[in-house]
Amino acid sequence: MSALQSVASVCDDDRFAAIEQVADKAASYWRSIAEAAYRGDRLTVEVHCRQVAAVTRAAFETVRQLSAEAGGKETAT
Repeated sequence: MSALQSVASVCDDDRFAAIEQVADKAASYWRSIAEAAYRGDRLTVEVHCRQVAAVTRAAFETVRQLSAEAGGKETAT
């Protein structure tokens, strides 16, 4: 593995870690949305829905960066 490939791999690892953190936040927001909906708390539902949207956009941007650096090549899992 070349030095450039090693750096790219570290960057990918960091980006996947960031996606994991964002996913954890989104899961927490969804749980809060469910609880607020159960209570009939419209304001909290709206706030957390905005937060879910923001973290989802952040995750998509990170995935886009991964794809761009891989030359747009997608991998199936």
